[in-house]
Amino acid sequence: MNKLELLIAWRYLGAQRKSLFVSLIGIFSMLGVSIGVFALVVALAAVNGFEEEVTAQMIGKDAHFELMAYNGEPVTAYDSLINEVKTRDSSVVAASPFIIYKVGISSKKVNDGIVIYGIDPETAKNVTDIHKYIKWGTYSVDSLEDMGGTRRPGVILGSGLANRLRVVVGDKLVLQTFQSPDEMMTAGGPKMMMCVVSGIFETGTYEYDGNLAYVGIPELQKLLAMGDAVTGIQFRITDHWKAGEAIDKVSEWLTYPYYVIDWKTKNITLLKWMNYEKFIVAAVICLIILVAAFNIISSLIMVVIDKTKEIGILRSMGLGKAGIMRVFMLMGSFIGVGGTIVGGTIGIVLCKLQEAYHFIKLPGDVYVIPYFPISVHLIDVVLIFVIGIALCVLATILPAWKASRLDPVGAIRHE
Repeated sequence: MNKLELLIAWRYLGAQRKSLFVSLIGIFSMLGVSIGVFALVVALAAVNGFEEEVTAQMIGKDAHFELMAYNGEPVTAYDSLINEVKTRDSSVVAASPFIIYKVGISSKKVNDGIVIYGIDPETAKNVTDIHKYIKWGTYSVDSLEDMGGTRRPGVILGSGLANRLRVVVGDKLVLQTFQSPDEMMTAGGPKMMMCVVSGIFETGTYEYDGNLAYVGIPELQKLLAMGDAVTGIQFRITDHWKAGEAIDKVSEWLTYPYYVIDWKTKNITLLKWMNYEKFIVAAVICLIILVAAFNIISSLIMVVIDKTKEIGILRSMGLGKAGIMRVFMLMGSFIGVGGTIVGGTIGIVLCKLQEAYHFIKLPGDVYVIPYFPISVHLIDVVLIFVIGIALCVLATILPAWKASRLDPVGAIRHE
């Protein structure tokens, strides 16, 4: 490649009176590449933004990993287990025991079944972020007075569940255990506990807001007759993406009947779906760039037809087949690189502006986030630029090869 080839390629791209239509096709090809790259940058940034937001919510409401016993057996010596895990894995920064159980819940107007957590509020807020989602009332499971002045255990409800039960902060609720007919005969019926709504949280995820409630561990242990046992232990580590490595370390020494499970395994279906979604979005929008690449083929073929005589003259002056091929590949590369840079730059700038100023809003009553989430990843941008340029360069091969095979004498005599 030399300066002459660059100069010829650049000149052929320029709008000349005789080949104005050909030049316009080249311009539209560049616009097509720009639009495709722009759309791909914005779409992947949007997918990344929503993925990170969903992931943040998952790891905010769930621990990074949990230690439990098989067959739902209670965990008794949980203090020693916590100390052992912290000693063997320095990435563990917090731990909290918990109880999880399905119970019935009743207000004055509605009866329902829910999943209830027993938590230690002080250690639990270091492991999960439920305390950050409190919308009404307070993050407390301590006893408080109901409307009649009687002190009862506090319960924290999701907003969807509170709406379904038609209760507000300060209202009374009854929790009761589910029992089989045999258990009811021997135990004298389900055990019940009256409590008071101390807080209502709203995460924006219906699965959590509509089905979860939190009470203190001692109160739930008493209701379920568990003694001092718990269901398991929740842990938080320094980097939630390394939860798999953490449970591998714990599994090396942990013995039956205990096992550990991380947040990714619990949400594996959703995480796989988000990965597939990203791939499908990228593949579909790449079709725009592919169409633009076909336009480049069309424009270069028209240039070859329009410049047949000039090609013959260049061949007769000593420019070889490889030189002619490089000229037309350079033309297509100029279109591809120019379109990719323009489209990519505009897309990145708009994404960064959205990240900084959140000028695209979302309805707060529908989404938990009030703005459109955007996250630009460097690896995505690099791949987009590489794919855009590569497709455009590949599109130049056929017309460039065709031009290099023209017979010099026949080309000069071409009218």
